[in-house]
Amino acid sequence: MKKILLILLVLLCGSCRRGGDLSTLREGDILFIETRSFQSKFIKLGMMSIWSHCGIAVNTPDGVQIMEADTTVRILPVERFIDKSVGKKYIIKRPPQQLSQPIDKEAWIGRWYDLNFSFDNEEVYCSELVWLIYKNQGIELCPPRKINTHFMARVPMLQRALRERNISPEQEAVAPCDLLRAL
Repeated sequence: MKKILLILLVLLCGSCRRGGDLSTLREGDILFIETRSFQSKFIKLGMMSIWSHCGIAVNTPDGVQIMEADTTVRILPVERFIDKSVGKKYIIKRPPQQLSQPIDKEAWIGRWYDLNFSFDNEEVYCSELVWLIYKNQGIELCPPRKINTHFMARVPMLQRALRERNISPEQEAVAPCDLLRAL
């Protein structure tokens, strides 16, 4: 079973362009990475994608940096964000519809990470942060999906993890792979 899943991951992600020109990074661009976090393995397996985390480029007095939802929402240098990635792999995506206003970083900084992947609270997870920034400016990058439409809904180990966190299979969420596939 593990071999089949690994083959599927390679086939699904083998065509993904890795990297991108960081010198052209601008506010609103989305960076996807494969983190080493505990829940990364669940996200990769459940979503059938190697890209388990994402952040959004923001303008700062120190130049373009990345805003991410980690333990809390924070801003860090691009290189530090990429350093978190296995093999320092990343992919940059620029949505076809750009943001019409600067990102209101202060509205997000310090919010707690949402372990329940819920849209109905002040906490946010990585792809929800990116999705909401665009949605708040009238741009829907992709539609939210019910968790039970992802592969994770069919894997017993992941079903157990969802139950332990009181996450309903009917709950809607936006995963990093949903954003990536839509772009």
